Amino acid sequence: MAEGPNSSKDPTSSTGTRMDTDPNSTNTEFLMKYNDYQLFQLTKFYQDRLEQAIEEVVDGVSLLLTYRRHFSGKEHGKITELAEKGNRTNSSKLLLNLVTEKGSQALRVMWESFVKMRHSVPKLDKILKEIRESGSDSRMNVKRDVSEIPNHLKDVQRKHKETLRVQTETLRVNTILIKDKFKIFQLVDRYAELTVISTVRDRTLVEHELLARGRDHEEWREKHLRRELEKIRPDQLFQSSFSWRKSKSGSSAAVSGVPGIGKTTMVQKIVYDWATGKIYPHFQFVFSFKFRDLNSINCRINLRNLIQFFYPYFGNVLGELWKNPEGLLFIFDGLDEFKEMINFAGNRRNTEPLSMCTDPESWCEVSDIVYSLIQHQLLPGCSVLVTSRPTALHLLEKAEISVWAEILGLVGDERKEYFNKFFENQMVAAAVFKHVEENEILYTMCYNPSYCWILGLSLGPFFTQSDRKQQHIPKTITQLYSYYIYNILKNHSREIENPRDVLLKLGEMAFTGISEKKIVFRNGDLIESNLQPSQFLSGFLMELLERDDSAQSLVYTFPHLTIQEFAAALAQFLTPNSENIGKLLSEAHSKGDGRFEIFLRFAAGLSSPQSAWPLEKFLGRFLHQTTCRVIDWVKEKVEGQIGNTKNETGKRNLLNTFHYLFESQNKALARSTVGSMQALTFREMRLTPIDCAVLSQTIGLCDTIEYLSLQKCYVQCEGLQRLEPVLHKCKGLKLGYNHLGDSGVKLLSAALRKSDCKIQTLDLNENDLTDSCAEDLASALSANQSLTDLELSNNNLGDSGVKILTAALRSSECKVQKLSLSDNTLTDSCAKDLSSALNANWILKDLDLGWNKLGDSGVKFLSEALRNPDCKIRKLHLYENGITDSGAEDLASALSTKESLTHLNLQANSFTDQSAPALRHLILNCSNLCQINLRDNKFTPNGKEQLKLPQESRSKRNVIV
Repeated sequence: MAEGPNSSKDPTSSTGTRMDTDPNSTNTEFLMKYNDYQLFQLTKFYQDRLEQAIEEVVDGVSLLLTYRRHFSGKEHGKITELAEKGNRTNSSKLLLNLVTEKGSQALRVMWESFVKMRHSVPKLDKILKEIRESGSDSRMNVKRDVSEIPNHLKDVQRKHKETLRVQTETLRVNTILIKDKFKIFQLVDRYAELTVISTVRDRTLVEHELLARGRDHEEWREKHLRRELEKIRPDQLFQSSFSWRKSKSGSSAAVSGVPGIGKTTMVQKIVYDWATGKIYPHFQFVFSFKFRDLNSINCRINLRNLIQFFYPYFGNVLGELWKNPEGLLFIFDGLDEFKEMINFAGNRRNTEPLSMCTDPESWCEVSDIVYSLIQHQLLPGCSVLVTSRPTALHLLEKAEISVWAEILGLVGDERKEYFNKFFENQMVAAAVFKHVEENEILYTMCYNPSYCWILGLSLGPFFTQSDRKQQHIPKTITQLYSYYIYNILKNHSREIENPRDVLLKLGEMAFTGISEKKIVFRNGDLIESNLQPSQFLSGFLMELLERDDSAQSLVYTFPHLTIQEFAAALAQFLTPNSENIGKLLSEAHSKGDGRFEIFLRFAAGLSSPQSAWPLEKFLGRFLHQTTCRVIDWVKEKVEGQIGNTKNETGKRNLLNTFHYLFESQNKALARSTVGSMQALTFREMRLTPIDCAVLSQTIGLCDTIEYLSLQKCYVQCEGLQRLEPVLHKCKGLKLGYNHLGDSGVKLLSAALRKSDCKIQTLDLNENDLTDSCAEDLASALSANQSLTDLELSNNNLGDSGVKILTAALRSSECKVQKLSLSDNTLTDSCAKDLSSALNANWILKDLDLGWNKLGDSGVKFLSEALRNPDCKIRKLHLYENGITDSGAEDLASALSTKESLTHLNLQANSFTDQSAPALRHLILNCSNLCQINLRDNKFTPNGKEQLKLPQESRSKRNVIV
């Protein structure tokens, strides 16, 4: 225990969090408005969110409660023991449970600690702001009772729950095997828990999920999920602290997620759990609809008939349901698939003018019913849940949404758990996951359950069948999908006479779908492509297109968007005429909305023998002319894009061409196109870990890269890990604003220590670096022979970090000539170390220490080193350092005869007219001084006049005052 219960010092001041010491603050005042019972209700109401919010500061809260004698030493010990073992979730649960048992005084002390540490705990701050803005809301204090359902509705409710239970209790999973085409699992056995957050990170994403979400899920869990993003369970979307800010007319929730992430399965689980009495007891009836089913209704309809269309057993009792709308939950799944494009921002439909539906018996368009339910104009008081891909989420921005949530998918150990459930043989599960984990491309994909499913089906046979050669295990995405189709062909080839012809027709339909942004197909689409719907009686086509007959009219979808894109690319290699392939690829490439990006990667990838070989065993040889023309097209695109990175489009196109090269696995082509490349810049373009892996392979083919700029690319540590093997080849390396953290510097240090490292300039500006990375960086600086320019501004190295770095700077092996440590929370405590480094490192010529707090005492130490004749400093930046006239005189004395000095920046300090004579002496006597910046100090007009130079001296130097 850091402080005993009898300590006289309030421990909240040493918990490492910023404290609010103002007892009259708004947050403190609002607590006084709650009596003991209300405070207890407040705690219970927010308990789930508080457990998440205090995980990182639980030991500090516990220490305060111990100091105030509400916890015993033993209780505090148990809480801190759990936290130290990494089990902070259980630690915070234990603390909250103990506090509620202790009574009102302990509760009040706990909430006071929340107010004090709110500034450094974003989740707590968010909760406190909500409470302060909402006041003592009655919905918080009273748990709604389950309203009694009339007897004549109980039978239909039982019938409805039983129907929904039967519909949702099982999951059907395709196996692509001839013997067992699919397997049926109990939902509760197969359901993978997904990480859902109570916000939407970005509503303006590109269409394709591989481009939109294949990034840094580990980083989200480690940092953002822990500090800011609140996890929300599906049963908390309504009637919880997440949704209590709803309007009196009802609550609507929107859940976003990329294709295949688990939106529909989550809806199935919600419906199943309600039907079996596990969640939402306050809802008497739940009605679930898929937008793709609603598309089949092509006439005006009312809400009564809409429900009876899908749930015919309700008969004439629906009128009774309208009397209690608070007991109704409507679920609409897949807004992005709805043909009517509802838009809440104004003219929300693309057909007729605005039409509000306020009566469940009124006849109107399906889109009007959906719109009016979400906006609480129809059956005010009911609740509505809508799911959508991120690309359609903008339609809901102006809607009456109480809760926004996003499914992040599988993170951390959840990925491994998926494969353990997928394979019955746990040895196979472990082997497949190990291969996935070792391949950065495949591992990044498996945040998405649908990708995991494809990975499992494609990779499983390599670890279960003795005739599969290990060297052929897929390493690229194209190879992965080739084996996915290969396994279908192997298991079903006898069922169809000409699989090449069928795949050609299917691929052409898939290509048309991509062109028109269509993922749902009907019988008419199949017939248009010369495919017979009756062919779906065979297992072969059923593996490539999923048939959904839950609606009145049949619809077909590919199991995943990427499978549709792969089929479209494959068709280009099966067509008997290859003359137009170059034109087709160029037209697809010219589309600026990203719809063809993955299709083009697959097309490039299928030119590779490793990807083509398994498919050619069943489909026959691909046309050699097609392969050659695709390779020529890739070569043309790469050569045309190199150097064309002045704008976002140019950067994106160049990166895509690198993806084409990566998928093609054509090293001869890659060397001939990028081998002599000199500079690469992707500044301000978000790069996924997959992008970084591809970029790494590309740079690996070059001897030297003169300049690589990845500033503001959102690389983070996961992306840097992919790049680390090749970074030593880059002479100029800009990695600023990437949130690399201390772990990122550890990776960079390994590159700097390589004997053939060529890095001369390294920019790590604003990367969340602390003193924890200083040892790694110092070790690298001592060993490296190439680095001359190091940018470490806008980090948090602090005095302790700089103390470690200066030890390396004193080394004769260190070659750094330019060093920036501006805005690193430095004080006079590190000035002695910096002075020592300046005395020892005679090649250091440019030093930036701006935006720190060195003060006069720090400057005094520096001045001693600057007086040394061996110190050859040329540029010195000490802007905004709290230096007064005393410090100015020390500097002027040290630098007046410094012949090497050319630039001096002393802007935004606290100089007055008192220091003007000393500074004027410096200006006149420092022989090679070109510029001195004294702007934003405290000089009077008279003082500024003193600093102006005689006419004959002005041409030589620039005085900014």
